[in-house]
Parts: sequence; C-alpha cells; structure tokens
Amino acid sequence: MQSLFSLIHSLSPSEKRYFKLFALRQVQSKNTNYAKVFDAINEQDAYDEDALLKKFKKETFAKQFGVAKNYLFSMILSCMQQYNEENFIEWKIRNMFLQCKILASKGLDEEAAKMIYKTKELAWQYEFYYVLGDIMTLEKYLFGNFRIGEPTIENYMSIDKEEAHAYEISNIHQQIGNVWHYLTLLELEIGILPQSVIKQRADIYVNALYMKQEPPVSFNAKYRFYATWSLYYNLINDQQRNYECCKKGVLIREEQIQQQPLLNLDPLAPYYNFLISCEKANRWDEFEFYLQKIYDYNAPTIEINIRRMHNYCWCGLMYYLYQKQYEQAYKIVEEYKTFFIDKKVNFRKDFKIYIETCCGLICLFLKKYKETYNWWNDILNKPINQVELRSQASVRLYLIMLHYEEGNFETIEYVRKQAKKYLEQISLYHEPEKLFLKLINEITNTMEKKEKKEKLNFLYQQLSQLQLSISGNAVNKFIIDWVAEKK
Repeated sequence: MQSLFSLIHSLSPSEKRYFKLFALRQVQSKNTNYAKVFDAINEQDAYDEDALLKKFKKETFAKQFGVAKNYLFSMILSCMQQYNEENFIEWKIRNMFLQCKILASKGLDEEAAKMIYKTKELAWQYEFYYVLGDIMTLEKYLFGNFRIGEPTIENYMSIDKEEAHAYEISNIHQQIGNVWHYLTLLELEIGILPQSVIKQRADIYVNALYMKQEPPVSFNAKYRFYATWSLYYNLINDQQRNYECCKKGVLIREEQIQQQPLLNLDPLAPYYNFLISCEKANRWDEFEFYLQKIYDYNAPTIEINIRRMHNYCWCGLMYYLYQKQYEQAYKIVEEYKTFFIDKKVNFRKDFKIYIETCCGLICLFLKKYKETYNWWNDILNKPINQVELRSQASVRLYLIMLHYEEGNFETIEYVRKQAKKYLEQISLYHEPEKLFLKLINEITNTMEKKEKKEKLNFLYQQLSQLQLSISGNAVNKFIIDWVAEKK
C-alpha cells in the first residue's frame, strides 16, 4: 500500500510523536500492532510489503495484513484531524464558529455574542473571509431576532458593512486568482502558439478590473496580485518588471509570516520565484542572500523539505553556472544526487528536467563526459514532456557540444539533424538556433585549425548580437560562452 507509506513519510517528527500517543489511546494497552506496523513502514526507504510480511510472519494480524493497513491509514487520518484542530489556526477558527452555533442553539446568547466577536477578530487577522461570511450570517440572524446587540439601524448597518467588506475582499482575491490561473494555463502554450497570440490573450486577461491597482488590504490578495503580474511580464518577456513584482512578493510574504505567525506559511515559493526573476533580469546582487535563505529554511514536513531542496538545487545550479563556478556547482550536483536520485524521491517533472539538464552541463564543463551522458539520457531518449521545453531543446544543442569535445565529429551531423527536427517540432527553431546549427556544421567539417577558429569567432560574434528570449530560445548564454571558449 504505497499510499500508506507516502502518508507516514509525509508526517513531520512532531506529527509522528502525536500519532504514537494517539494510537496508545485508541487501542488496548497490550495491543501495539498498529504502532509496530507504523514504525516498520517509517523505517523503510521505499515501500516493501514482502519485507513487512516477513517481519511480522509470527503476528496474528499478518493473516489479514490488508485490513490492518487500511485501519492504520484511517487511524492516521483521524489522528491528523485531531492534531490540526489543536495546532492550526484555521481549525481553531472553524471550531470557534461551531462553538458560536452551539451556544446560540442552547440559548446562551450573551456567551454566543462574545464568541462571535472573538472568532471574527481572529478570522480578520488571518484572512479567513469565507468563515467570516458564515459567522456574520449567524450574527445577523441573532441580531434580527433581537437576541444580541442593541436593535438600531446604525448597529445593523455596521454588521452589514462589515459583511460586505469581507465579501468584497474575498471576491477581489478570487478574481485575481482567476487571472493567475488563466495566465498559468497560457504559459503551457509557449512553443505551441505564436508569441503574438500569447501576448494578445495575456493582455485580455490582465485588463480585468481587479488588475488595475494593488488591493488595499489582505496579504493574500496583494501577494496573488504581484504573482499574477509577474506571470504576465514573464509571458511578454519584460523581465525587469517581472523582477520587481517578484521582489514585492517576497516582501509581502515575509511580512505576512510575521503578522500571521499561526498560519504556518513558508517563504519558499516567493524566494524561488524571485531568484528565477534575478536570472531573467540579469540582477544578481541579492541572489546568494536568498539562496542561502532557502537552504537554511527549517522545513517542518518531508513535502516542504523536498520543495526546499529542489528549489535550492535549481537556483544554485543556475547561479554557479552563470558565475562559471563549476566546482561549486558540482557540489550541488552531488547534493541533488544524494537527496533525490539515491533515495528515488519523486517531484515535479519541470524541476527534474531543468535540474538534470544543468547537472549534465556542469559535468560537460568539468569534462566528466560519461556523467554528462547519464544526466541527459532520459531527456534525450524519452518522449517530449510538455514542461521545460526550452531545457529539453537546449540539451539537443548541448549534445553537439559534447560530441565536439569528445572529437566525435562524424556523429555531429546526425545529432544536428535530430536537433533541428526537434526544435521545429516544438516551435523553437528561430534565428539563433538556425545560425548555431548551420555554422557548427561548417566548423565541424573544417579541417584547417586557423579557419576553424575564424568560423568559431564569426559564430560567436553573430550569436552575441542576437536578442535571446528566456522562454523562446534554445540557444542560451552557456552555448555562447562555450563558443567563446573555443574560438
């Protein structure tokens, strides 16, 4: 039961301790079967049912091991529900609302009014506007039946205004979120639709009323506002404005974490988005500072730790490649291998493709050619993934560089044709790609050393004059740097 394994390994250390105490309360004191199965699965690096059955072959529950696993799964879910009720602010607010309803149903109106006030105060602080709507529906009901509050028009107008404000903020957040989702889906069309069509559609989405100015309140609405504009500027390749929006996102999220400490937010997504924007805008002054923040973040769960590490690997590899600090970059390659490859940790395909593209490129620059092939094997030999198309395309060009380094000149013509076919297939065969593939073929077929150098210098000069798009070109800085080194 892979899902049981995944559930157990997703728990934080404090959640696991809580489960142990929970399990002891749920079963007879001498019946520790579920705790035993829990511990055994927790100790595994990968789910192995045969090993579990062998371990528990003398236990009576082994004859109905499927039943035991299902019960343990349900028990963990019940435990986590109770844990969340005690440890997460959202559950606390929801439970306070239920207490309001219970007090009202028992006729304890004065106590219900006090609890409504406390619940609203927390709901406003932590931006649970949908809960506020439920609370104020109850408040208006009690007020309308003359059970709480002084029955004046002014008092009712105050409640009505507060309710309208909560719905207005919630609606703004929802509408901005809709634009964000539409732009995210549009981003998947890069390389499929012409850039002019993508821009036209993106312009329509951001022309919505709620995208005209920063929301006046709500950390969540403000953060989503700048994240949405960041997406837009990235789509139209305005990377300076993308950088500015991502920096605003970092500052908003850090302030939100301070003002809403019980919300258990983490800053990893805004940090990652900001570092990616640094690359695209060629702004490196704060990069290492935020990269170290990602690495030092104390992830409370396995899922967040996986996110922390793939963000760190992606951004760290990118940074040290740009700085040409290949030995430092190779340390991150080894960290990635230890954390993800050796432990067979699954995570997002786009991150995997980009990181392993970079791992191979670093090995190429360090002349570790066998490792280079290994890192690129899946990308080169498996069907196209409709994510990170630029990285998959760049690998086809890097492969030409690899064969050139190894002196496999007779292979380059075949690889060049395959790269051309692939680039055309994903609509990334533009002027820089055409120029590189055309001239690298001429360079490879040139025998005279001086002439070869001249052609390499010409290729470098031509590529350096072209404007490269972050999302629209397979040719990139690393290819140009390689050409410059060879000329």
